[in-house]
Amino acid sequence: MRRNMQQVLERWGRWAASEEYCSLLDWPAMSVTCVRKPKAGKSGCSDEDGLAIDTCVAHMSTVRHAEDILILGQRFIGHYSLRQIAEVMKTDINVVRRSLQTSEAFLSGCLVMLGIRLDMDLEVAEQEPLACTQKPVLFL
Repeated sequence: MRRNMQQVLERWGRWAASEEYCSLLDWPAMSVTCVRKPKAGKSGCSDEDGLAIDTCVAHMSTVRHAEDILILGQRFIGHYSLRQIAEVMKTDINVVRRSLQTSEAFLSGCLVMLGIRLDMDLEVAEQEPLACTQKPVLFL
């Protein structure tokens, strides 16, 4: 089953923004202190899911550059747009986009490798395309 990692990380970001001691990383030291309040009606994830994703982010911090972790935190915990992140970091928006794609792929692979089943899996599952679709044939 494939997960929509953007939805997973958005829920994780809302969970991380609402928790006081939620993270294995020191986000305030990484300049993610201006956290906007999540929109009303949007739920975060469960504590088990949040801690599982946070563990994968902590693994990512040992492998990836600190800038990638900072971009991830600004995007999903701080709720900043790609353009705002690029302006603050004084870099190209394509660098920010590539960093987020790499981070999403890493975290998705980490969840699969560790065999973690999330409580939100049914809600964030991507539909698998049908592999054996046939075109209609006209017989004369």
